[in-house]
Amino acid sequence: MEREERIEHAKEIFRGHVSRGICPTCGGRLKRNLSMTGWWQCEQLGAEGFRKDPTRPSCNFQGFTE
Repeated sequence: MEREERIEHAKEIFRGHVSRGICPTCGGRLKRNLSMTGWWQCEQLGAEGFRKDPTRPSCNFQGFTE
């Protein structure tokens, strides 16, 4: 599989996660990060002040759909 095919395959898999709206890693919801087109991330990503629920652990699930 060539580089472009691998990238498109990864985006296709990630689009499936986004369509369900649930993080496959921690079960949190996925949200769009508006700083870059097509960037989605778990609502639990980042430091305590940026996570949806600061009492839950941070999650690093993120990716691109475009």
